[in-house]
Amino acid sequence: MFKHVKFSGLPVTNQDRALAFYRDVIGLTLATDQQYGSGWRWIEFEIPGSPTRVLFERRAGEEPGEQPSINIVVEDVDAAYGVLIARGVVFDQEPIDAPWAPGERYALLRDSEGNLILIGSG
Repeated sequence: MFKHVKFSGLPVTNQDRALAFYRDVIGLTLATDQQYGSGWRWIEFEIPGSPTRVLFERRAGEEPGEQPSINIVVEDVDAAYGVLIARGVVFDQEPIDAPWAPGERYALLRDSEGNLILIGSG
């Protein structure tokens, strides 16, 4: 039936700033960057080896929420945390054990647009 999610939208205000954050800080791969309508671009990022992409959507005036906008799975949360701290990322939550899944860990950060991002081990 379902195979995978093609992309999930992430609301942004400044596409250039968000592009630099996800490419240069987080380390995702830019898959598409092309004009899309007046003053906006269709920008997609991918995680190498994964068919799912992240699409930058125009933020419609709402403030970023307190629920993660995206959940990125990493092999080692503590190692990823160390790499991202070295790149200047500020975390809302340092790595801790996930109360919802024994043996898993997670950390929370904010992207350049204020979106809450979860990096987790599962």
